[in-house]
Amino acid sequence: MKTYLKQILLLSFLSLNSYLYACTIFTSSSDNAVFAGNNEDMCTTNSLIHIFPSTQASYGRILWGFKGEENYQGGMNEYGLFFDGASTPKVEMAYKWDLPKYNGDYVMQGALEQCKTVEEALLFIKNYKMPYLQYSHILLADATGDAVIVEWGDNKMNFIRKGESNYLVATNFNITETTNPTDECFRYATVEKMLKNNEPTVELFKNALSLTHVEGKYPTVYSNVCDLKNQKLYLYNFHNYSYCKEIDLKKELLSGEKQYMIRSFFPVSTAESMFRMMNDCIDNFDNVPTFEVTFQIKLKIPFVDDKLYVQGSAKELGDWDEPGVELNKIDNQTYEKTISFKEGKMFDFSISSLNNNYHLFDSNLELIREKAIEVKNDTIITILINDWKMK
Repeated sequence: MKTYLKQILLLSFLSLNSYLYACTIFTSSSDNAVFAGNNEDMCTTNSLIHIFPSTQASYGRILWGFKGEENYQGGMNEYGLFFDGASTPKVEMAYKWDLPKYNGDYVMQGALEQCKTVEEALLFIKNYKMPYLQYSHILLADATGDAVIVEWGDNKMNFIRKGESNYLVATNFNITETTNPTDECFRYATVEKMLKNNEPTVELFKNALSLTHVEGKYPTVYSNVCDLKNQKLYLYNFHNYSYCKEIDLKKELLSGEKQYMIRSFFPVSTAESMFRMMNDCIDNFDNVPTFEVTFQIKLKIPFVDDKLYVQGSAKELGDWDEPGVELNKIDNQTYEKTISFKEGKMFDFSISSLNNNYHLFDSNLELIREKAIEVKNDTIITILINDWKMK
């Protein structure tokens, strides 16, 4: 839970406005169906799913979260037990936990490994300290239709049940310390109204996720609908609900452990690409590996201005602030610079002179314009400049 907690702390301190870190989680059930869904809102699209087959010591499960984090945001196991968490404003926790930490810190992952139902999961998690509830709450649901929100309030652990309702909703406020939840958050009110008046279906949950998705610097980066009775996952990427990836967990568990970047299942969208180039906070994830990108410029005619720069949308290139990063002059016709970037970083860049006072032309005598790259491995980018002219 260490990196999950750091993420919550970061988002909590950014603003008291919950819309900056607006995650939405909900479940509903009928006699024939049980569904759970969530929108994950975050400042990076470096999201993934990880499928673990069952062993003698653990149940098979699918988990979702972010590359570079030690713990996952949510998951579902082969028996239809589901969990996901949402950040909340800080609550007081003047309480001494006379309990051990779960191995790996985040006890909810252990619950998916060891438990089939909500009741089993509650018995399991009560054996461990959960200090991260000071900044978050967690929704659990299972294939029987049982569900609970686990949160801290009034200096004790609280378990919020469905009661007479067929649904349960968690967004980004502490329910225990709230008198009227529907007045607290429009997303909560929107989902509650939809679940209260309709039978649970994939289409209903997709529409609820669409109506409560968030854009901006902390957008909805992935969404999922879980069919808990049939252990199927309906996955959506970057608040685009036109495309869905259906994952049958029972079938996937037969073919061993697998890990996928969520975006790998979907067409490339302009909206996501622009976000990744301009706003993605992938640099905040310490455990994401880095690769070296070498910018190599070769000139047919020696450059009289003597200095060339690479500038671009990445902070390593100056965030488009001029002049950017100076390239090393190897000889009169070769310039190079090697810069480290996080795996998955996407940015656009251009080559310019010190004061941007020259046009650079390629081998076809066309103006050299901005280029884009996604960092997947060590890379050499070679740009041939056939000619240059003063503007």
